[in-house]
Amino acid sequence: MKVPPVLYRSTRDIIGKYRTDAWVAALDYMANELLDRWKLRFDDVPGAPWAGCESLVIPVLTQENYQGVLRFAAPTSAHTAAHAQALRALRMWNGHGAVRVIRDDRSFRVTLQERLRTKDNLSVLPLADVPPVWGALQRSLEIPASSEFMQVQDIAAGWLSTFDADAGLLTGWSEAGPHDGLLLSFARNWMQTLASSDESWLIHADLHYYNILAGNPDPSGISTWKAIDPLPLSGPTAYTLAPVLWNRLSEIPSDHPQAQAAWLRGFATDLALCAGVEPQYGMGATVAREITNMFWYLRAATGGSTASLADAARSLWVARALSGADVAGVNAHALKPIG
Repeated sequence: MKVPPVLYRSTRDIIGKYRTDAWVAALDYMANELLDRWKLRFDDVPGAPWAGCESLVIPVLTQENYQGVLRFAAPTSAHTAAHAQALRALRMWNGHGAVRVIRDDRSFRVTLQERLRTKDNLSVLPLADVPPVWGALQRSLEIPASSEFMQVQDIAAGWLSTFDADAGLLTGWSEAGPHDGLLLSFARNWMQTLASSDESWLIHADLHYYNILAGNPDPSGISTWKAIDPLPLSGPTAYTLAPVLWNRLSEIPSDHPQAQAAWLRGFATDLALCAGVEPQYGMGATVAREITNMFWYLRAATGGSTASLADAARSLWVARALSGADVAGVNAHALKPIG
């Protein structure tokens, strides 16, 4: 089985070359075993198999010629229940707003899913067209969570428990400014809001452009957008805005830093209103997440990963912009993209 380099490298970096090679060597056996068991056959599609950093996707056909995919999750999760929880969330959504799961084998960490249009993710839409589509999708995913999912409230409480020590990471960092103490206070307040939330919706915490694919048209010619690769949590829907806001910054339609920041706040407001989220809450939750990301990148830099400083600078810019702070003359188009 050919594994695209992006998946091989990301898996190797987490679990090592020996275990990665063992998993890759087993893929042919697992795929053919499932073809026999589930009465499938490979579908010869140009460019397949497909992969991201976390999974291998192989196009298949059922006995009825239904177009599906086998999605093998790489054995890289630090959280052993992650695959099971993602599968549980997809089962709860049952194809409504998220990719439909037809069958699964947990021992192989594989699901048989409906096939979406892999080349048509939400990034094909102009930014101005994104809010109503993203908002409608977010609304369709909004169902009560069960108690098995990790809670945003607990995550935010963890952030608060290390906040003072993490804030010290800004000392001596060239990008930090004299007014960032106010930004940190702003972020802490929103972390406290998240930690005390009484909301318990099932949310996709990684609902960015590339995790939203177009579905195939139904008999009437209508196609819908569906979420893939869920990072399921229980908590407030305001938590879900962040991944859309920290992507595609180079496409912000302005060349002036403060105008770019104002545009991002307006974009966040449109996203929130379309999703039924209070805009200030959505932006505050995003600032909390981005400050946490910034801390993570700065810790990585202290361990020798100096490349992560550019990621920290991007998170700082987004947090400043959404909080209404001065972005210190930094142009969003010059920031390092995600990934």
